[in-house]
Amino acid sequence: MRMALLLKELRECSLYAGLALLAQIHFLGEGMDLPLIPVLMSGRGLEIPLLNVNRETMFAGTAILAAIVIGLHQTMWESWRQTTLLLLHRPMDRSQIFLGKMLAGSLLVFGTSALPLLVYCLWAAMPGTHSSPFYWNMTLPWWKDVAIALVCYLGAFLTGLRTAAWFGSRTWPLITAIVVSLAWKFAPVWLLFNVAGFAGLMACLTVLILDTAERREFP
Repeated sequence: MRMALLLKELRECSLYAGLALLAQIHFLGEGMDLPLIPVLMSGRGLEIPLLNVNRETMFAGTAILAAIVIGLHQTMWESWRQTTLLLLHRPMDRSQIFLGKMLAGSLLVFGTSALPLLVYCLWAAMPGTHSSPFYWNMTLPWWKDVAIALVCYLGAFLTGLRTAAWFGSRTWPLITAIVVSLAWKFAPVWLLFNVAGFAGLMACLTVLILDTAERREFP
């Protein structure tokens, strides 16, 4: 039953994840002089890996956008289509159902951001691929982008799950997730505190999601 729910969520959101993954492959592949779409190549050739601010911005923007779309699809879109009622009639606790949905969404967000980034980092770490120095601490801002995408996914999930008369108040979880995670990204704190901060944000959002799911009366 749980595996069927997980596969169902992965399948329904696979289009968004696939498009995001293709975009990430192109953006990061261009940094390796191996773009997915050669005609869109900027023509600058090899660069110092992980230090191109524009490339990091494109990577982060794609990851965050995909995370928000997936989170809203799993909640607001399904609520609008009233397919959530079918899930709630399964012989499972409501918390398990929504934990399964969040697990599937998190896997998709992680897969469309962390996996291509890992390939890019391993390429940059290999000798002979470029003539620039490489240190693993250069990858830290990029991994923070992955964490921000996960936080934004949970914020979008909570936004789509909440009920509010005014759409502006409904989006507060997503807006707060974006603002707080970006502030944490640029805060001059140690790595351990970065990990603890993002983990705390995701834990708080998860608790709020489960509480909202238990309290909400679905039509």
